[in-house]
Amino acid sequence: MDLNLITSYDATPEEVFALITDATFQEQVFRRFSAHSYDVAVRNAGDDVLLRVQWETATDDVPVVARRFVGDMLNLVQTKTWHPAGQDGAREAHVEGELAGARVKLVGRTVLVPTGHSTTQEFDLHVTASTPVLGPRLERIVTDAVRTRLEAKFEVAWSWLAGSL
Repeated sequence: MDLNLITSYDATPEEVFALITDATFQEQVFRRFSAHSYDVAVRNAGDDVLLRVQWETATDDVPVVARRFVGDMLNLVQTKTWHPAGQDGAREAHVEGELAGARVKLVGRTVLVPTGHSTTQEFDLHVTASTPVLGPRLERIVTDAVRTRLEAKFEVAWSWLAGSL
């Protein structure tokens, strides 16, 4: 199942990149998610920047039928490999994610593009579940959860950039 989201920030691509690769910002996002636990790692890998996050959250908002496959806690791991900025400041990252124990994977990309005096961030993601029978339903559940969490992350970023966090 595909997920496409676009948002805009009143900041340059360099400022947005600095924000989303800042461990303190990521911690604010996990607090917004009410994550049970989380780990954030940012490191250089040659010319690329790797952002790896792992978090655990309760399955309270997951339908009961899907909890059989994921348990009481969701353990999610996501890696973004950010490539160097272009001359205009635009950046692209390869995104990979996995929901441990549920055979659900997420792959795709996100880009930061300058648009006048602001920056647009676009996500093009694909969620696949290899669970027999419930695969498509589980894909929809995970896609909806990813959308909700990205929208909450956008709100944290807007507040952060506005200086209200």
